[in-house]
Parts: sequence; structure tokens; C-alpha cells
Amino acid sequence: MTDENRLANARAEIESARDALRVAEAALGMGIPRDAVSRTYYAAFHAARALLVLEGVEAKTHAGLAHLFNMHLIRTGRLEPRFNLLLARLFSYRQASDYGYAFTLGAADVGVEIESARELVDLADKAVTGG
Repeated sequence: MTDENRLANARAEIESARDALRVAEAALGMGIPRDAVSRTYYAAFHAARALLVLEGVEAKTHAGLAHLFNMHLIRTGRLEPRFNLLLARLFSYRQASDYGYAFTLGAADVGVEIESARELVDLADKAVTGG
């Protein structure tokens, strides 16, 4: 993959992350926290993918993404460990909200998770745009 392709792919991931954040906010505003937290995970997921694409690394699974994110960005000290915890927590919430019968997470808690994901998306966006 050329540097130009990497950058284009990373930009597409950022766009997907921003879209997921907008949908998460809309779902939360409509009183649907299950869908809001699921989309919040995908915002963080796409932000992580953008950062990994810049590294020239592509994950094939959600677990692979978490592993590569930890290996290339957390363990190297390029990102704070809290972002690894965020990604893991949101993945767990997404699994529970999409497949669990009794998933409950309050609107305020989902709002906090959206803001945490936005922070990761903003960091990834800056890495992609050089800003």
C-alpha cells in the first residue's frame, strides 16, 4: 500500500468514525442508549483503524484490532493506556447491547462514553490531517 493509499484509507476511517459519533448522539437523543453505545464503539473502532492504517497495519477482526492497537500504539507510548481500556470497554458494551437481553446503561453514562470516544476520534483525526 502506498503512502497516498494509506492516507486516503485513514481519512475514510475518520469519516466513518465521525458518522458513528453523529448516529450515537442521535440515538441517545432519541432515548435509545443501546444503539447509542453500539455506535460509540464503532466510532472508537474506526478511529483505531485509522491510526493503524497510518502504521501500515490492518486488522482482520475486532480482537485483532484491539491487539494491534495495544501493540503498536499503547505499548509504544504513543497513546495513553486509557484508550486501550476505552476500546475494550466499548467493545464489551457493544456486545452486551447488541446481543444481551438485559443490557442497561444510563443516558448519562452513555454520554460520557461518547465524549471519551470523541477524544480518540479527535486524536486520530489530528494524526491523519497533521493538525
